[in-house]
Amino acid sequence: MRTKRIRTSGWMGCASIAALLSAAPALAQETVSTAPAASQASPSDVLADNQVDTVIVTGQRAALKSAQQIKRGADTIVDSITASDIGSFPDKSVAEALQRVPGVTVNRYASTSDTTHFSAEPSGVIVRGLSQVRSEFNGRDTFSANSSRGLSWGDVSPELMGGVDTYKNQTAELIEGGIAGTVDLKTRLPFDSAGRVIGITTSLNYGTLSEQVTPEVSAIYANRWQTEIGEFGLMVNGAHSELNTISESSQFGRMGIFKDVTMFGGGTKYIPAWYRLAHTEFDRTRNGVAAAGQWRDNDHKFLATVQFNKSSYENIWHERSVQGSAFSLYNRGPHFEITNADANTYVLPAPGTTFKFDEEGNFESGIMTSPLGWVGNTTSASNDWAGYLIGQTSTGQPVIEPCYGWTGRTDCAPEQRGGELSATTRYNYNKQTTQDLAFNLKWDPTDRLRVNFDVQKVKAKLSNYDADVGLVSYANLNIDATGDHPVMTVLPGTNINYAPGGLANPNAWRFNNVNNHLERSEGDQFAARIDVQYDLGDGWLDSLKVGARHADREQTVRWSVYNWGGIANAWGCDQGGGGVNSTDYLWYNVDRTAPAANVNGDCAAGNPTTTFSGWDRNLPDVRSFNEIFGGDVLKSGMLTFASMDFVKDLEKFQKAFGYSNTGVGSSRWEAVCYRPGETNCFLPQEIADVSEKTNAAYVMLKFGGRDHTIGGFGVSGNIGVRYVGTTNESAGSLIHADFGKIDPRVCEPRNRPLGPDGMPVTGPYVPQSLWCYLSADDKAFTDGLATSSNVRQKHHNWLPSFNLKIDLSDEWQLRLAASRAMSRPDIGYLKNYVQVNMAGPDMSNVNDPLWIKDSAGNITGVNIRYTAESYNPYLKPMTADQIDISLEHYFAEVGSFSVALFYKKFNDYIQYGGFNQDVTVNGVTRTVLTRGPINGDGAKIRGAEVAYQRYFDFLPAPFDGLGIQANFTYVENKGIANANLSNASGGGGSNTSGGGLSQADGAVQVDSLEGLSKYAYNLVGMYEKGRWAVRAAYNWRSKYLLTAMDCCLAFPIWQDDAGYLDASIRYRASDNLEISLQGSNLLNTESVLKQQVNDAADGRLLKDNAWNRTDKRYLLTFRFKY
Repeated sequence: MRTKRIRTSGWMGCASIAALLSAAPALAQETVSTAPAASQASPSDVLADNQVDTVIVTGQRAALKSAQQIKRGADTIVDSITASDIGSFPDKSVAEALQRVPGVTVNRYASTSDTTHFSAEPSGVIVRGLSQVRSEFNGRDTFSANSSRGLSWGDVSPELMGGVDTYKNQTAELIEGGIAGTVDLKTRLPFDSAGRVIGITTSLNYGTLSEQVTPEVSAIYANRWQTEIGEFGLMVNGAHSELNTISESSQFGRMGIFKDVTMFGGGTKYIPAWYRLAHTEFDRTRNGVAAAGQWRDNDHKFLATVQFNKSSYENIWHERSVQGSAFSLYNRGPHFEITNADANTYVLPAPGTTFKFDEEGNFESGIMTSPLGWVGNTTSASNDWAGYLIGQTSTGQPVIEPCYGWTGRTDCAPEQRGGELSATTRYNYNKQTTQDLAFNLKWDPTDRLRVNFDVQKVKAKLSNYDADVGLVSYANLNIDATGDHPVMTVLPGTNINYAPGGLANPNAWRFNNVNNHLERSEGDQFAARIDVQYDLGDGWLDSLKVGARHADREQTVRWSVYNWGGIANAWGCDQGGGGVNSTDYLWYNVDRTAPAANVNGDCAAGNPTTTFSGWDRNLPDVRSFNEIFGGDVLKSGMLTFASMDFVKDLEKFQKAFGYSNTGVGSSRWEAVCYRPGETNCFLPQEIADVSEKTNAAYVMLKFGGRDHTIGGFGVSGNIGVRYVGTTNESAGSLIHADFGKIDPRVCEPRNRPLGPDGMPVTGPYVPQSLWCYLSADDKAFTDGLATSSNVRQKHHNWLPSFNLKIDLSDEWQLRLAASRAMSRPDIGYLKNYVQVNMAGPDMSNVNDPLWIKDSAGNITGVNIRYTAESYNPYLKPMTADQIDISLEHYFAEVGSFSVALFYKKFNDYIQYGGFNQDVTVNGVTRTVLTRGPINGDGAKIRGAEVAYQRYFDFLPAPFDGLGIQANFTYVENKGIANANLSNASGGGGSNTSGGGLSQADGAVQVDSLEGLSKYAYNLVGMYEKGRWAVRAAYNWRSKYLLTAMDCCLAFPIWQDDAGYLDASIRYRASDNLEISLQGSNLLNTESVLKQQVNDAADGRLLKDNAWNRTDKRYLLTFRFKY
């Protein structure tokens, strides 16, 4: 009989990871493992082919020994994590476990483009500085239904895993797509166990900020039965996990750059536009089911496996935030600077005070106020309050004193006011489900011939609802940034009137803005593959393997815009006749619940018959917010928020704020699902249908072995090539330019513009409206409608690979891996969507170069500039030529040292760029400068990994149980430009999945890839002796670029150096019971962010941005096994 294959892929890589995850003894178990369900060879097969039939794992030391044997015997570069590792402290997700693998780091934010939401659990995995990581389930495709291509790492229940393999280079049989690496998640199989297994694990989570206790439970049943027609096996594994965590953020807004401003002492000064404090509760529920059945005939020629896996992830945010803002940099380019002439129109110290700055010009402390601005205007020529333009208090006073100098008033100088104080309530619901059903048949017709057939069906769904409401009032903002965290004290506002109770009275607040977003997406894929392997015998050539694979993926992404709208803001209303009868007073304050008819104009449509229905009396939620960051960063009284009950319920949300219900709102805002033109809550341009068909074939030759030498050195490896054909088809829309957005479609005379003295100017001017000069073709081209379109694109890639291992001695070996890898564009980037925009000349400038003039200088026509924001269904896959060299020394059963060098050179790297595109509308063709994702020039990445592990067996008892494991990674990139594209995960954030394109003109230039830390290391001390085991693991990474362009600041954001400490203690009470206590984030590490305010070429100046913290977490676990 052929030696049984032992499926120990879950054990492989403990040499580089397991001690980092747990130093505790595993419950004793006897394992007999089959080959992986999919056809590609697992690294554990190497051990299976050359070791004994069973491996007895009685502790972490034995797991490390097995892992070291696998690493030493493998013919490709792989690191692995075992099931006991993931289930052990402190890593409660796959991503948390993977961060301890050399070369792997994680992202701890809900979305890379949204740095305001720090997460207790990692949301993304980066391998060797790159995010293009392919995810697999049991060697097969797996993905989430959002706009990305792979899996959302938080979705998967780690309790279901039999192992996780990280491939850092390619072989011909590996499914293409992992240009950074491939992470294969492996569930257990019935034949993994020698007999019946029943296991139950129960845990209690506790977070120090949430102060909540939440449960986890998982269970497994597996058994196998011998019958006359063969052996049958059954395995059912289920997991349920609840986790309640809190994230708190203290954040400076974008730095205003003040140049040579006299009142600030000259020089260059940096003042934050706002200071924000946020408290976010994450309520995460994760469920997973893995079931498998196996059959093997009595002659061991056939092995059939059926697997079903389902993961469901639900995460709910409840967030409240408070923000003090004295000035705005909205719509200002990233390089914008404020000069002395304009400084007093941005921010002012409170009367009688000054700002303090450090030696580098950074704001240290001061009481911020705002210029009075137009809100201090009056329509009355007298000195009374009859003509003030915005709301009044319940006592009849104006909210903001009308103090502009031209009113003649002198009793309310100076002309400044309190800054804006906002209180925002936000709710986010995100649910993702992925399930796959697979059948695998292995057939060995002869002792040398092996055939594998595999078929799979994957289905994924995603639902995301995100909504927020912002209330605004006014206050002086005393900010002190001299301590560990900035502190904001809220003071009564200059020239601001309050009703009794001040900010604790809802009368002091208005509904400034609302926003909601919806995503409902799904994807499915059918895949089939066949592999044939022929063993060539005992000679130099070992085996020949060929195979083919077909996959058909369909994905529909329904992703609404972030539907922001103004409601009762001071700037969004036609004031009509002004005075006390102005519309504002009828709906301005949050506590105005009585219906009222608008007079003297209507803030929504200029229709005086519209009636304000009154705000719901249950909308205000008055509460304290001083407790954030332990009560050290905000000093204020009670504040008014919007009730969470209205924000999280879409129907209540629309009823409370929709224009059709309230009768107010200058933007005529309606919630998503209530907007005109929608179909099932989405506009046509918000729906993307993308299909992808791939056909692949490969041939791979394995050669050599320890008994086959060159120059006295044992040599083994493989060489092969893989062909991949990809066909993408994308259905979408071309949104035509809309002339009506820049000027009315009317040809009519224009009056001469007025000068500063109020009199008509003399000299040349544009005498007619723009429509008069537009050509007939341009009028046809700019009808504002949409045209459906369909794009079909084919791509062909050849991917050669070569892996070589040389045994230099009994203890030393050298590896070489060279291959070409590829990675396809994210599904969201392939969306077939083009929005054409237009820009005409300056109507106040007769010399604008866009005007067409006759010989006499008269305007006779106009040239229109057409631009577009676009996705790109024509994108090609990017490829990389990559080389790994590794030198490894194995000096003990659990003792090794290795150093690896790696290098990648890219082609067709996807990044943001501009290109000219001919667009035809109504038979008229125009050249449009289009901006979006494109394939750019090649670039390079290189680095090194060093790893060391051992137990100190030579020490006297009881110290002989001590051990250490450490690894260090160095990575740098050359010439890779950041994509500068926003295509986030769908879990919320200000700019989430569905692929919102986001690129600021003149963006601040950076010199690093997003997510790439130049240095990272893991250091683990462990002790295992008898029934006890203790472990402490420290993970550190150097500063890195979190996002090249933050959603809310338009600046690049950097994460500062950060290290996290986890520890555990375990006690094996018996062969059937283990008790453990685990702790995560024991140093209470804060994530500190910096904003980059200038180009990298100018010195990459970093200024304070944010301080984020989350819970320390403790986990008490009881594991039972029978």
